[in-house]
Amino acid sequence: MPKTSSSLLKRRLEIAEIVRQRGEIKVDDLSAQLNVSGVTIRNDLNYLEQQGYLKRSFGGAIYTAPQVPVQQLSAPPPQIALQNKNVELELAQHCARLVNDRDTLFLGHGELTRKIIPLLAPLKKLRLIINDVSHVALADDFIDGEVILTGGVLNRSRSVLSGKMLEYALQQYTISLCVIEVASIDLMGELTIENSYLAPHYQHLLSKSQRKAVIAARPPLNSQQVYNVSNINSIDAIITCQHVINDYQQQFGDSGFINQYTNNECFTWINRLSCQE
Repeated sequence: MPKTSSSLLKRRLEIAEIVRQRGEIKVDDLSAQLNVSGVTIRNDLNYLEQQGYLKRSFGGAIYTAPQVPVQQLSAPPPQIALQNKNVELELAQHCARLVNDRDTLFLGHGELTRKIIPLLAPLKKLRLIINDVSHVALADDFIDGEVILTGGVLNRSRSVLSGKMLEYALQQYTISLCVIEVASIDLMGELTIENSYLAPHYQHLLSKSQRKAVIAARPPLNSQQVYNVSNINSIDAIITCQHVINDYQQQFGDSGFINQYTNNECFTWINRLSCQE
């Protein structure tokens, strides 16, 4: 069974809420309150700072509410943004549950997939393959095993590698699990992304991986600027959230997916045919 890291997630969410409520707090106070070491708290604060929850200060952390322009004073309060980040972390937790010790995991690009990396810390001898340069620092901190950054042409606006060197790297390994975020799932069950230069690579990746999981956290797009990478019928697991469940639930059921795991606002849907193999 895949391992979980629920205690890690719960502690970090608790820290984020404590900092939000108090405005500022010291590492020693958090260590005493949560009964964990100062080293653990510092690692948690570093992660939470990277995810935008707070800012590190000397010996502790401070809450930094987003700057709200005058014309947007009626916007939702900061706790709404925190709730959205909580959902993102829940999505990441659902993805982490699918990963096993010794997996060769390809983790796609983007901020949401990056949140998965710290949750993989308990896994042993993991081989992580990434094409997002922004994933590297977290992978170095949290992965027990081999971290492989593929080569390729750097898309500087997104810090993502693509091209022939990426394709070559994907051919060198038997990928036991790949996890990517998709832009949407259309009415025909086609999975799409918004990056034309990555679409052929992800098509190849999803066709050759032993297990395939996608995060579908956005509603269907009306934009024509999306590119197919696979079809829902070839996917083993879909991770989604309450925000879009009404858009996809009927389609998941019609395609043979069952809701295997639910946690607060997020869902793991498993392809029934994959369960039978």
